[in-house]
Amino acid sequence: METLPPLPDSLTVPEAWPALAPGTLSDTVLLVGTTDTGKSTLARWLLENACRSGRTAAWLDADLGQSSLGIPGTLNLVIVKGKSSAVVERVSFFVGSTSPRGHMLQILTGLRGLRDRARSRGADPIFIDTTGLVAEEAGGGALKEWEVELLQPAVIVALQRARELEHLLAPWRYDPRLRLHLLPVAAGVRRREPEERAGRRQMLFGRYFDESGSLRFYKGSKPIYGLRNAEPGCLAGLIDREGFLLGAAVVREVLPDGLHVVSPWNSSEQVVAVRVGKLRIDPLTGMELHHVGRSNTYPNTLDRIL
Repeated sequence: METLPPLPDSLTVPEAWPALAPGTLSDTVLLVGTTDTGKSTLARWLLENACRSGRTAAWLDADLGQSSLGIPGTLNLVIVKGKSSAVVERVSFFVGSTSPRGHMLQILTGLRGLRDRARSRGADPIFIDTTGLVAEEAGGGALKEWEVELLQPAVIVALQRARELEHLLAPWRYDPRLRLHLLPVAAGVRRREPEERAGRRQMLFGRYFDESGSLRFYKGSKPIYGLRNAEPGCLAGLIDREGFLLGAAVVREVLPDGLHVVSPWNSSEQVVAVRVGKLRIDPLTGMELHHVGRSNTYPNTLDRIL
């Protein structure tokens, strides 16, 4: 039975964390903060504390670029049960980008769908580690505001270094529907350089597509969303009947009437729809590709894995 890896022995739990009284938290708990503020570590710690009391709890990771639970470009849910922290279900939602910008509707849709899935499986509490986009001028303020309206969390836990969250906290402090906890960023949490982030994404993609096969999808038999903008190298999602991700794929060739993709998911039978994302990668190396103009095929690397 799968279990989540334990928290590192080197973790020094800040005094403010036990003050959250994690054993009393219930329903939806929203974690908010910019990048590299320790949201994922806090979510993992809260999840472990909830399970110690024998409850079924869930962790919903919304970090598109640096997910702790799945590949980049996806939202990921893990449901864990009991003191053994046994994983009883994993579910993913495809967005197709490592940035929330331009994909906020997909994020809101995915968060609501995954949260409701956790509820339907009896998970309580549900810890949601939100994306690190919080800057008001970049749309982060609006995204967080409407995440709160859509999800109606019982608790918001905000991690702040200086005053970067004040545009969000100002109204939340006086909203009678919300219970707000403001925490400092824990000592030892470090900022990661863009090169380190890119390297981790490359490793995750390379590992995921290590053993991939070939599939073809035709628009006359299955809906292909985003086909008009599809290019070789585009990340794509193979979607099930409930709108969740069966497996990710990479477009090998744009056909006159569909797509030829490579994916570790080896059957088209359960695939109800295909969604083409904006991110382009080389599945052989996991490296992200820059746009170099449209073409129908991308043979130099994709042919080598088939």
